[in-house]
Amino acid sequence: MTRETDPELVRRALLSLDYPADKQEVVRHAAGAGAEEAVTRVLSALPLGTYDNLDEILRSIPRDPAEGEELSTTSRQGGPRLRP
Repeated sequence: MTRETDPELVRRALLSLDYPADKQEVVRHAAGAGAEEAVTRVLSALPLGTYDNLDEILRSIPRDPAEGEELSTTSRQGGPRLRP
């Protein structure tokens, strides 16, 4: 996992975020909380949708296949709710 996708950096950036939150709220909150540019860039790559909690956000962060992480289908379940 790269530094910008480090779950601890994302957690710190979203510590006081009120849920549910859509992608735009997540990115805005992280930027307003002073998150590193790399963290806001990673959050900007989230799929559109509404996130009910931090775990959903962390599971939805796009992974670089070169990082060698294998995500099973079960680890991707429970993602954001898509807007109708």
